[in-house]
Amino acid sequence: MTLRVLVSYHYHRDTDLAQLVDDLGGDVDLFADSGAYSAATTGATIKVADYAAWLKQWAPLWTVRSNLDVIGDHAGTAANLSRLQDAGVDPLPVFHTGEPWRVLERMCEQHRYIALGGLALHAVGGAKQQVLMKWLVKAFLIAREHGTVFHGFGLTSPNLIRTLPFYSVDSSSYTMGQRFGLVYLWDSRNLKMHSVFFRNPTEVRPRADMFRRHGLPASRVLDPGFYRSGTPSNHDDRTALTGASARAYGFMEESLTRRHRVTAPPLPRHADTGTKVYLALAGPTRSDMDPLRLLAKETA
Repeated sequence: MTLRVLVSYHYHRDTDLAQLVDDLGGDVDLFADSGAYSAATTGATIKVADYAAWLKQWAPLWTVRSNLDVIGDHAGTAANLSRLQDAGVDPLPVFHTGEPWRVLERMCEQHRYIALGGLALHAVGGAKQQVLMKWLVKAFLIAREHGTVFHGFGLTSPNLIRTLPFYSVDSSSYTMGQRFGLVYLWDSRNLKMHSVFFRNPTEVRPRADMFRRHGLPASRVLDPGFYRSGTPSNHDDRTALTGASARAYGFMEESLTRRHRVTAPPLPRHADTGTKVYLALAGPTRSDMDPLRLLAKETA
């Protein structure tokens, strides 16, 4: 299982990415994202020249480098693509929900790999997913005419990605479950992600085999002292929970790859068959890195 990590300029502009990759075993499938959405929600500004310099600084590490998109402005997004290309960077174009279909058609004429953005807000809830599914089906029909494949930003909804053959997707969801008392476990047989309340023995015990497969014995989870604030084991327990959820997304990748077998577009490295699942890394702190270190040891 290859460790695939998405890092954004917004959060990692000052991170030593060579050290980060080395810390994770040295062979990481690394995806560069601008973090434009995160920047927009916090009022931050990302300059094209600064983003281009960051991409070029760490050029040998990247498998994929995405465009600096302008939320709600497809012309601005296209202008940034041209500026990055002029700077010697060949970024992944990004097409967003709500943009004219002619924009996607032009992209597909010119590119074999495109990212779809603005998906995450529409992927939650049955009614929203139905609308998003119709939009995605149209996008895939356009792409198929040109042999183009897609990356889905922030999209790991099993209902959508088990149906549609994305080449790659990414998600930070693996980091969030433990905040709400949840751990995520992947059901390879039914292609379903289980959200399990790890404090509830009636949810944990019937899934003991799944917990074991995800590297987290049920007996450990059910221990009264597990993941309690102020205890010496609190950090290790949090790491174990997040690591188990990260493994779930690795198992998801294995299932989706067997199902879809998406041929890789031209890539400089890690041109693996898809669907590939990238784990979005919020920051370089110990709490962020330790779950991925667990996975790195397993893939070494």
